[in-house]
Amino acid sequence: MLDGSPPDSDSWISFADNANRFLQKTQEHVLQGINPGGIYQAIWCRDAAYILKDWFLSANIDGTMQQIYQIWSHQISPASLEKLVYGRGSPEMKFLSEVAKEDEQKEFQGALPTTIYQAGFSEVYGQNPDIDSTALMISTSSWILARSLRDRQSLSESLSTSGGMVIASEHSSDYISALLSKVGITDPVKVAEFVLPRMLKAVEYLSKRDIDNDGLLEQNHNEDWMDTVIRAGKIVYSQACWILALSNLSSLLSKLGRDDESDKMTRLADKAVKAVDWNLWSEEDGCYLDIQETHHIGGPYRTLTQDVSLYVVAITENTMNDSLRVTRNTSNNREGEEDGAKILDQNIHNRSSRTLDAIRARAWKDKWPLVTEVELKATGPWILKPYEYHNQTFWPWTTGIEMLARSRFDRVEECNILFSKLASEGHPHIHAFYEWINPITDQPDGSFPFRTGISGIRTAISDIVEKIKKISSSSSPGSSSML
Repeated sequence: MLDGSPPDSDSWISFADNANRFLQKTQEHVLQGINPGGIYQAIWCRDAAYILKDWFLSANIDGTMQQIYQIWSHQISPASLEKLVYGRGSPEMKFLSEVAKEDEQKEFQGALPTTIYQAGFSEVYGQNPDIDSTALMISTSSWILARSLRDRQSLSESLSTSGGMVIASEHSSDYISALLSKVGITDPVKVAEFVLPRMLKAVEYLSKRDIDNDGLLEQNHNEDWMDTVIRAGKIVYSQACWILALSNLSSLLSKLGRDDESDKMTRLADKAVKAVDWNLWSEEDGCYLDIQETHHIGGPYRTLTQDVSLYVVAITENTMNDSLRVTRNTSNNREGEEDGAKILDQNIHNRSSRTLDAIRARAWKDKWPLVTEVELKATGPWILKPYEYHNQTFWPWTTGIEMLARSRFDRVEECNILFSKLASEGHPHIHAFYEWINPITDQPDGSFPFRTGISGIRTAISDIVEKIKKISSSSSPGSSSML
C-alpha cells in the first residue's frame, strides 16, 4: 500500500459482509431500466453512465451493449431530425427553454443531451450541454467496451488453446444473442465500431470547452449534475469527469491497437491533471476547490462540495490504486507504469489525501456527509430552503463516490462510516433507496427508488470487494478468501 501500512483486515471483512448483504438486497432494482427510477422516467445520460456500469458488473452484458448503442445514437448533430430544446436551467436565458436551431446544434455537435425523453425529443438543460453527461458516458462506454474486448480475448485464447468451439442452438439464449450481435446491438466489437467515432467527436466537443487553453474545461451555470447550485467557471467535479473520459478512452484505444490516438488521450488527461493541480489546489484550504467566474451568481465562492471526491477517483482510475482498472496494453507502457497501470504521483497522492481530510472536517456534520458544506446563498431555477435538495443535504449517490474515493486510499474505517449511513435501516427502506435526505429531520425526499444512487453505491462496492479479494490473496497465500 502507498502509505506503507497494511489495511485492517478485520475492518475490510466487516465491510465485505455488509456489502454482500447490500448487493443482494438491491439486485432486483438495478435491471429495471436505465432511467433514474421513480418519477424520473426519461434517460439522463450522466445517470445512465452509473447504471450501465452496474448492469455490466451484474453480468447483464447484452442489455448494457444495447443501451450504450442506443444512447450514442442520440448524439447531437445538425443532421439529426431529433427535436432538441435547451436553456431551462440557465439564468442567462431566464430559465426558459428554446428549441435549438441549426446554429445551436452545430455549436453543440458531438455532445450528448442531458435528457433523452423519447424517440425524437431530447433536452440540454443549461445554456450549453453539460460536461458530465457527455464525459461520463465516454468513460463508462470505454471502460465497458475495453473490459468486454479483454474478456473476449481471454475466452478466444482459452478456446484456441483447448481446441474447443461453442455452437449455439437456435433455441438457446446464446442463439438469440448471436442474432442480435449480427445487427451490431450486443456484439462488443460492433458496438465499439459504432460508438468509437462518436466518442472521438465528443472529445472534440469537450476540448472546445477549454476556452483559454489552460487544460481546464469551463462551464456556465447549471451545466453539471447539481442543477440548482448555479456554479460557473472551472469546477473540480467537471474536470474529474473529463479526466475519467480521457483515461478510459485511452485504455479502449490501446486495446484496439490505436496507440497514437491512445497516447493523445493520455496527454490530454495528463494536461488536465497538471492544470487542476496548478490552478485548483488551495494550500490555504488544504483541498482542491472550484474557481468561480466573476459573473457567478451562486455562492459562497469557496464552498467545498462532496463531488470534489470524484477527482480523487479520476486521478486514481486505472492506476495501482484501482481494483477494477482497465490498463493500456503492456507493450505500450510508459515510464512509471507497472503491468500497464500507472503508479500515482506522490504529490498528487498527498494532495488527494488532504482533500479527503478536508471533506471529512468541513462537510461531515454529525457523521452525515453533506453534499455542500454550508448553506447556499442563491439557487435557481428553484429557490431552495436550508436542508433541501442540493442545499446541505445527504445524497446517497455522491456518498457512494466519496466512499469509492476513500477506498482507493485504503481508508477502510471511513468507508465503514459512510456505508453505515447508506445501509441504515432507520426507514422502511435503507437510505440508499432515496434520492436525498434532510440531515436534520432524517426525512427522505425526491424520487424513490433512485436507481442512480443504488447503482453508484453498488459500483463502488464492486471496486472495494475486488480490493478485499486482492488483499486476502496477497496477505494469506493459499488461504480461503475473506469472502
